[in-house]
Amino acid sequence: MSDEIERKKKWPQSVQLGKDETPHIAVDIELPDDIFKGLALQAHESDMTFNKLAINILKKGLQDKEYKFEHSSNPQLLNEKY
Repeated sequence: MSDEIERKKKWPQSVQLGKDETPHIAVDIELPDDIFKGLALQAHESDMTFNKLAINILKKGLQDKEYKFEHSSNPQLLNEKY
C-alpha cells in the first residue's frame, strides 16, 4: 500500500501537451489519396506526425517563395542619387 502512495507522489501532477510548439492556425487542405498516403508514409519514416510534416512542407515552401521574391532573376534598374 505504501508503494502505491509513493508512486502517486512521484507521478507528474500535470502535463503540458505541445509546450514546444509555436501557435498556429488550422488550414484545410484537400489532397488526392495517393499523395496523402505518400506523405503519411514519409512522416512515419521520419518519426513525426502527418501534421508536423505538413507544417514543415508549408514553411519550406514559403521560405523558398520568399527567397525567389528577394532574389528574382528579372533585372532591375536601381537609380541612386549622389
